[in-house]
Amino acid sequence: MKQRLVGVCAVLGAGAALAVSAAPAQGATRDVYAGPFLRSDAARFEQAVGDANAYFVKRVVVREGDRVRWNFRGFHTVTFSPRGGPRVPLIVPDQGTPIANVVDAANAPFWFNGQPRLLINPLAAFPRGGNVFRPGRVMNSGLPLDEGEPAPYTLRFAREGTYDYYCIVHPGMDGQVRVLDRDRRIPTAAATRREAIRQEKNVLARVQRASTGAGAQQPPNTIQAGNDTNDFAVFKFFPASATVKAGDLVTLRMDSQTGEVHTFTFGPNENEAAYVNQIAAAFIAPDPTDTTPPPTVQVEPRAALPSEDPSLGIPTHAPTLHGNGFWNTGVLDADDDSPAIPQSMQVRFSTPGTYSYICVVHPFMRGSITVTP
Repeated sequence: MKQRLVGVCAVLGAGAALAVSAAPAQGATRDVYAGPFLRSDAARFEQAVGDANAYFVKRVVVREGDRVRWNFRGFHTVTFSPRGGPRVPLIVPDQGTPIANVVDAANAPFWFNGQPRLLINPLAAFPRGGNVFRPGRVMNSGLPLDEGEPAPYTLRFAREGTYDYYCIVHPGMDGQVRVLDRDRRIPTAAATRREAIRQEKNVLARVQRASTGAGAQQPPNTIQAGNDTNDFAVFKFFPASATVKAGDLVTLRMDSQTGEVHTFTFGPNENEAAYVNQIAAAFIAPDPTDTTPPPTVQVEPRAALPSEDPSLGIPTHAPTLHGNGFWNTGVLDADDDSPAIPQSMQVRFSTPGTYSYICVVHPFMRGSITVTP
């Protein structure tokens, strides 16, 4: 987990000669971007098959009465917990409603029927706390669940102090707001923007290098999802095409530094788009039976949970598994705060052939394993 962001001296470079602004007659607004904000850089992140899981600037300085406006360029939240309080979890179990009637292509029930269904935490999904910052309560932008570019999230800060915030979706994506007295001088909007560009260029350069596989450890019979740090992600498998022998133990794992979640999800080679992509499309969806606002947002268990009962040990994949070759790790992450979610999973392949897979969280992530006799 990324360390809490503390101190304000590094906001615009320790020791740098910076432009500062005097207090205006009325409260000012400072812009922060969740994800890349320069359109040209956003295109370069996409070309590198990566993204910035960072706020630009990471630490913003305002005065009492000023506002901070967060603009979203990705699937992020802006969330403040009460000082010393726990972070808001993204997914929570619904103990009162078990998973039921989920069957595979052979019409056999999956092992997780009877387990609590998984929900997107309402505290995470929807805005909470109003538009004036209050340090003793949860303040949250909510998830950008609607189509199109999300509306900005704005908070007015009326009290001096240093306030840490984070993205619920991406552990390690942290930011800070420093609020000073009205008479204090602070960096100008132009100086803040220049520092945001500098930070973004630094992250982009590291994404472009990481996308080549530089630094990714690739032990034999091991496939890694991503090549990340706390402030960026690369949406690739390393290696994208692997070769193993039938019966070999294969490790599918997350990058140890990542703030993302991924799956390794195998489906029928002849009809992958119709089956596996259907599961990916339903990964997060409103409960159609819940007509009371706000809607209940549920998580598709075939995507989030392993397809095989973990208590039965290391699974073996076969072309006939679940009637069509479906096999899924379930969601993997590297977050110490979610010990119930593994960082890796092992599997054996029984039959020679080539097996393709995707990440159902990021369906454009694709790879394949060729199994030889």
